Amino acid sequence: MPREDRDEQALTGLEAGIVFIAFVVVASVFAYAVLGAGMATSQKSQKVMHDAFEEAGSALRPGYSVIAKLDNGEGLLDFIEFDLETATDLAGVDMKSMTYAIVTKDALFTIPSGDPTVTLTWRQRRDADSLLEAGEIVTVKLGGLGRTGIGRGDTFTLAITAAEGATATLARTIPAGIGKNVYLELF
Repeated sequence: MPREDRDEQALTGLEAGIVFIAFVVVASVFAYAVLGAGMATSQKSQKVMHDAFEEAGSALRPGYSVIAKLDNGEGLLDFIEFDLETATDLAGVDMKSMTYAIVTKDALFTIPSGDPTVTLTWRQRRDADSLLEAGEIVTVKLGGLGRTGIGRGDTFTLAITAAEGATATLARTIPAGIGKNVYLELF
């Protein structure tokens, strides 16, 4: 059969089929890579959301009132006492890791964790550990605050921070007309 008379349509169709199969293989490899990256991203975002819920679950909720005592000398703040509980039941807060900061318009005073001037009294407790968990209430008493210089008419902010990142703040003002050696409830 002469070369000019040969029909090459079958060979052209075979070449097109091979090219088509190559495209499909490359596209499937690319799709697998995209799906794998998407799954990894989805798992990472799921972990981030879980960590965020755990962090939010350890948020602290302070009580509404703060008991304060002014000393009998100059009428300066001697101690404050307030209640704490968790805002949700997702995670506990270690009360031994708490740091307290008292901020006034003039100064910042920090009471580190383990300070002997901090007294914890459990009002409602489910177990004997130092974790503040759902359903538990602890009263925190910060003593020795005469060094802060907070007196009648002064406003202060108390920032409560746990090592896990849970925070709470209270802002209170001592009434100006209060005498010396007085216990008062600050709202």
